[in-house]
Amino acid sequence: MNHLLNCGFFSYPKDAERGNQDSFLLPKLISGGYILAVADGVGSYLGAREAADATISTIGILQAEMLRDASSTFEAIKKNVNELTESNSAWLKAATTLSYCFIDDEYLHFGHVGDTRIYYKSGNRLVALTKDHTQHQELLDDGIYTKRELRDMPGKNSLTSAISRYLPLRFQSESIPLTQIADENGMLNLYLMSDGAHHFWEKRPRLSANTISKASLFSASLLKRIERSEAIDDYTLIAASFKVR
Repeated sequence: MNHLLNCGFFSYPKDAERGNQDSFLLPKLISGGYILAVADGVGSYLGAREAADATISTIGILQAEMLRDASSTFEAIKKNVNELTESNSAWLKAATTLSYCFIDDEYLHFGHVGDTRIYYKSGNRLVALTKDHTQHQELLDDGIYTKRELRDMPGKNSLTSAISRYLPLRFQSESIPLTQIADENGMLNLYLMSDGAHHFWEKRPRLSANTISKASLFSASLLKRIERSEAIDDYTLIAASFKVR
């Protein structure tokens, strides 16, 4: 059985009065595995936080068999979000993103929609497992523009997929053997970030080997950077270290 060794976390709002549109599930033991998740309500619509909360509440009660099957997981989540938005006419356009991980004895199973992200540690750097569902990313994937050409163009944060009653659900999912992503000591370090957090992280993605290897230190270091700057978004991070073999 895998073991959770260390966890760091923060969810820092852009504006305390406005509230935080991010929702999260810290590592939770279920059926011998661990589930963790970050959802970010699309802030331009009423009900965004409620949609994110409903998404996290749903994923927190699913059984391991369903969590291994992203199609079943997203079907259950979308059903509950649809029911939520139907209950209040002001929330009809509410939407949320989601990135989740379920770690069992052999695999990391993940599901993703929107622009939250999942990273794992490889050496002294973070490697992204997810790909953003944004206009910029699609232009990159289609080879129309380069990152340099897109740098000053609009659309960086424009989502092309999210969990919403009005959008067809396109999601990314994969099951990766733990042996492929754990280090030589059987350690797996995972980092789930809302878009606010990873945009901030990518401005200066450098930390000491010791800090990047310890979830609590990584979390504290990134939060200090955010607190020293003017908040322009909500920022959520879950960093977790597991012993997987």
